Amino acid sequence: MNRIRESMEGIRASSELKARTLQYLERRRGRRGFSLLRPAFALAALCLLLLAGTGGYAWYSAPVSYISMDVNPSIELGINRFGRVTTAEAYNRDGEDVLRRLSLKNKPYAQAVRNLLEDETFGSYLTDSAALVFTIISDKPDDMRRELESAVTGQSCQVLTYVSDSYCMQEAHSHHMSFGKYRAYQELAEYDRSVTVEQCHTMSMGEIQERIDGCRSEHEQHHTNTTDTGQNIEQESPGQEDTEQGSTGQGNTGHGHHGGHHNR
Repeated sequence: MNRIRESMEGIRASSELKARTLQYLERRRGRRGFSLLRPAFALAALCLLLLAGTGGYAWYSAPVSYISMDVNPSIELGINRFGRVTTAEAYNRDGEDVLRRLSLKNKPYAQAVRNLLEDETFGSYLTDSAALVFTIISDKPDDMRRELESAVTGQSCQVLTYVSDSYCMQEAHSHHMSFGKYRAYQELAEYDRSVTVEQCHTMSMGEIQERIDGCRSEHEQHHTNTTDTGQNIEQESPGQEDTEQGSTGQGNTGHGHHGGHHNR
């Protein structure tokens, strides 16, 4: 086992990951019938070999999915192909204060989210009037959504989940904003073209979501009023009764649908 420890000294991996691997190998060594050729040992050895080279480490650490977690702290997690957090970035000062207290790398992303929710600083923002918004970029967003829903069970604040894409993330980062908050800005801008990215920088997600809900209600109310007015004009048009006399007809009612680009 000392030989294995020595071989790990040059491996570019976190001390936590190395320690867990060594603990695993030591437990296996203590069992009857332990062999270097057993599948469990071979798997652990393969992981070490992958991590030993620059290419292997880059393959392990490269994010393939992302989660933006915004309430007032704005934090993005990069998730590798094994569902582990390999990057954690803050996009405002509140997020920096939170990440300064936590170590999230190499943890399963659902566990990392739980750690954030349990953190005293992050938890202070999760009031009854707050909005906690998850935004996902992934090839399998439904799987990630189910994991996140399980992780946030019991939260008293409003919890929303959306799906975005890499283009939105690129645009967001050019404005030094998380892609979750930028997606919310885009939705608000669809209703209110006067709103700016700079204004949204200083707003919490709860404030942005409140404005979106207000604008959506006004839009739907305006659409309903317009539809009703059109029906009344049609019913009161001169000569309509004479024209339709003797026939049984039903008025056509328009059904408006506002299609957003988000998933709730």
